[in-house]
Amino acid sequence: MRPYRHVIGTIALVAALGGGLAACGPQEDAAGGSSSGPSAVAKPSASAGASKTDPAGSGGGGNDCGKPPTPPAGVKIVQVGLHRDIGVFEAMDAQPKCTSNDWIYHGEGEPKGYKLPAGVKGELATGPGKFQAVNREELSKHIDGCLREDYNVVKQPYSCYGNVYEITLDSKGEVQTMRERWSV
Repeated sequence: MRPYRHVIGTIALVAALGGGLAACGPQEDAAGGSSSGPSAVAKPSASAGASKTDPAGSGGGGNDCGKPPTPPAGVKIVQVGLHRDIGVFEAMDAQPKCTSNDWIYHGEGEPKGYKLPAGVKGELATGPGKFQAVNREELSKHIDGCLREDYNVVKQPYSCYGNVYEITLDSKGEVQTMRERWSV
């Protein structure tokens, strides 16, 4: 009777683990792959966690993140490098890099100056997929605090996530919306 318990226990364990692994695969978008907001999300590949050769150009060193994410039309992803004052900051275009966890963004190239007008619609990350609307003063204070790594300024429910933001620009080239990208 004892060997049967081991066989049944092993089958139950394999079934439980198999069900958990199946839940980690990619999911189809109900909206047909379109994004309704200014946030681009990378989907895990079907072989997430596998140690395959790095896809060409992803810079992952053996990680398999799948195809690099692309932001929705009109959204630019930048990494802030310098905060001059409440109305001006400098940022580099941020490119996706494959890591062992998923895609992350790093600024590359020459920094560009951006104007942060009084009417900017700012959003700061409060967790995965969660954001809180802030005004220009709060957004500017947060950017400055994160750049200086001053956690007396950046307090809960906020944190710093590599100074990477999704921005949209108006016809004059001024920042219209600025949303902090949450990451682990």
